[in-house]
Amino acid sequence: MGLIFESAAVQQDPARTATHVLLVGCETYPKLAAAGFGDGTPLGSPRRSVESMANWFLGGADGMSPAPGQPPDQAFNNPDAPLGSVEMLASPADDYTTPANITKSVTRSTLSNVRDAYKRWLARLATNPQSRGVFYFCGHGVGDGVDQYLIADDFGEDVDDPWKAAFHVSNTCQVSIRKTRANLLFLIDACMEFSPQVLFQISAPQPLINGARTGDSLCTDWAVLRATTTNRLAYADPQGTARFTTALLQALRGHCGQQRPGPAVLFDVTVSQLRAATGLFLTRLQQPGEDSVQKLGSPQGEGSWDMPLHVLNGRPSVLVELDVDPRGYRPIAQAFMERNGTPRNMQPMTTGPAKFVVQQGEWTYGVGGGVAETSDVERLLAQAVYSRCFLIP
Repeated sequence: MGLIFESAAVQQDPARTATHVLLVGCETYPKLAAAGFGDGTPLGSPRRSVESMANWFLGGADGMSPAPGQPPDQAFNNPDAPLGSVEMLASPADDYTTPANITKSVTRSTLSNVRDAYKRWLARLATNPQSRGVFYFCGHGVGDGVDQYLIADDFGEDVDDPWKAAFHVSNTCQVSIRKTRANLLFLIDACMEFSPQVLFQISAPQPLINGARTGDSLCTDWAVLRATTTNRLAYADPQGTARFTTALLQALRGHCGQQRPGPAVLFDVTVSQLRAATGLFLTRLQQPGEDSVQKLGSPQGEGSWDMPLHVLNGRPSVLVELDVDPRGYRPIAQAFMERNGTPRNMQPMTTGPAKFVVQQGEWTYGVGGGVAETSDVERLLAQAVYSRCFLIP
């Protein structure tokens, strides 16, 4: 069992409103090549990616108690549904050290282990319709032109039926929404590249849990956010986390949210806002002209997607990038931002576009220094990333 966190409150009352998280990372795949899938080279990012997600969820006050933990623009925070549990399965199945410096055992992400953990996750969520569930997967994935299948770490260990270690994403969701009323978010950081191998299987990969498609769903607000589109790959930066996970965590760290009605100054991060911000950061991670283009997959789910997953106690920030064209002016140009008569913040552009992180709101920004000053005056910046290139005549 890969339970790396369970709050004292949930231990006392398993039915209390909480956020329950299941994290799965598959990296080593020791029998993948022998089963005729890939060249046997382990993936480089899922273990780091799944740990990065765990660090974000456990780095806040809920996961660090009695220590204060990091602020909401750096780690998970949701007073309406505090962190209740985090279960992690990964390969390699090395121990994991939490942000509180506690060493926890990690269960290997074989299909049977993932299936058992998934059942436990759903059981926790079924105790309270106001709870929130987050399922995260990072590893190999394939598509049949329509649906996506995720591949567990023991793929190929059953030589007679290697695809038994894969599971159908959409069918898993369809069964799940008939098991719990809690809000569900599925974060899938895996490829959807077309695979004729899965298409031609007599027995197609099954969902993680069995059930009927018929009948009314209990859950009316659920979503799947995928790292890439149909028939395309997902990518990872060398020695880093997977690209979608990187963008997702950047968005969660204070770059999206809408103000909650009422006297408290709180900003709710909903699924719809998170998807938009993640897409902007993912686009920013692409290099111009790069062959390995990755765009967010089409959203799947139902409901308004307005249930807060995460809550900020301050106004969200905007990453602003300012540049000049022609680029030959960069060594002499300077970018600036200012608002409401506050001192102007200026940055050189010698090494590339100037970058500012500012609160959402009206700002005046532009370029000057060794070039004729030009600016946009009192423009509303309300999205996670904003880029502007000023043409120098």
